[in-house]
Amino acid sequence: MSQSLTGKIKSFALNEASFDLVGISAASLSPRHERAVESWVSEGRAGTMAYMERDPQRRAHPELSLASARSVISLAVNYFHPEDPKPAKPAGKIAKYAYGRDYHKVIEKKLKILSKFILEIGGEGTEVKSYVDTGPILEKAFAQEAGLGFFGKNTNLITRNFGSWVFLASLITNLELEADAPHTGGCGSCRICIDACPTDALLGDGSLDARRCISYLTIETKDAEHPKELQAGIGEWAFGCDICQDVCPYNFRAKTTRHEELYPALTGTRAGTWLDLERLENMKTDEEFQSAFQGSPLRRSKRSGLLRNARTVRTNAENHLSR
Repeated sequence: MSQSLTGKIKSFALNEASFDLVGISAASLSPRHERAVESWVSEGRAGTMAYMERDPQRRAHPELSLASARSVISLAVNYFHPEDPKPAKPAGKIAKYAYGRDYHKVIEKKLKILSKFILEIGGEGTEVKSYVDTGPILEKAFAQEAGLGFFGKNTNLITRNFGSWVFLASLITNLELEADAPHTGGCGSCRICIDACPTDALLGDGSLDARRCISYLTIETKDAEHPKELQAGIGEWAFGCDICQDVCPYNFRAKTTRHEELYPALTGTRAGTWLDLERLENMKTDEEFQSAFQGSPLRRSKRSGLLRNARTVRTNAENHLSR
């Protein structure tokens, strides 16, 4: 397939579809990626995330999702936004990725625009299949193969332009496009993120034990209470965690996102940078909670999960004051 077609797709992705990064790789991965995921799951490090056990082969083999797969287009959207000052009233910290609207909805719109263009420009017989985080594909591995970034010791993909503050998406196609060179960067001897993690979730080899990760503990797990030995480490985090990204040297010159849907807002259904604990605790029903955070990532934890997180944040604040 001609390079001009590849160039047109990349240009459209960055301009009309408004992605911040785009790269292309062949629709194949080294077997080491598949083995790494299987080993991670078999060792129990995925915790209760049973969905990680499903379709293990499909994640590394796009042809099992699209039989005619030839290329994978990897895409990224910068989501960084500075944190607002902590309010005077009781509040819990929100991870930056959840400040605004649910990124799935934001990126899915962009993928639809790009997919339509590729189907038109590719001609008869062109096929595409896209994913944003929820589909069975190793997005970080393909993004690294496409030259977008490298695997950091904090398990995130670290890009040249935006550090690790990026959402990833993948588009599989049967078009044989010009592939980019893989990214060959690395963290070197740096271990700042490993030492900064208050729950010792980072294992030092580019992987983590999800069962100890604050993001997992505040979002994924359905337990009624947090493990006592990890409660103090959760600190002020009410939803997610950014510690391993905040301390990363590659993130020190972060650029504020140009995508206004990802901005926090003081009113409406966007979470903002701090969760008002009193507002949450005064919500009496799940329906009230769902309405209050319509279109926000915070709905993933459900009201019961956020109330559990709020209890931990309050306990940690009380213990801090009593010292």
